[in-house]
Amino acid sequence: MRSPQHDSLDRLAAAARSGNAASMAGLYLAIRPMVVQRARAELDPAAVESVADAACCAVVNSVPDRSAPDEPLLHLVYSTTSRMIARTGAESRTRLPAGIDVLPEREREVLILRVIVGLDADDTAIALGNTRSQVLLAQYRALRTLGVSRGG
Repeated sequence: MRSPQHDSLDRLAAAARSGNAASMAGLYLAIRPMVVQRARAELDPAAVESVADAACCAVVNSVPDRSAPDEPLLHLVYSTTSRMIARTGAESRTRLPAGIDVLPEREREVLILRVIVGLDADDTAIALGNTRSQVLLAQYRALRTLGVSRGG
């Protein structure tokens, strides 16, 4: 099931594919809040704005030249943002919430997207290139692990 947010982003991407400046600006503005939230989850506040701007620009500029235009835009946004975050130096990284750093990467990513960014299970699945069931299972495992590690 596709969320309204997902459909809206894909419509904006289709309009921006022509290279129209207004459509590209609209796409930038639409993806920026989720990119900022994702960056805030792992970066020092001083680095968030520059990384978010770089990620948004990279996404918007890649839309007209995408070799896989059928790929969901949400997946492109997530993967580009993750790469930009990974490129930042250790001094720009922030400490993740207690316990989350012990989780396997996939479970940690699911919790960041679901809890911090605020994506629903369907959009998280699209962003990660997984199924909804895989996302819910990873979320369950992560929460179970956190409960065990906190003694609860």
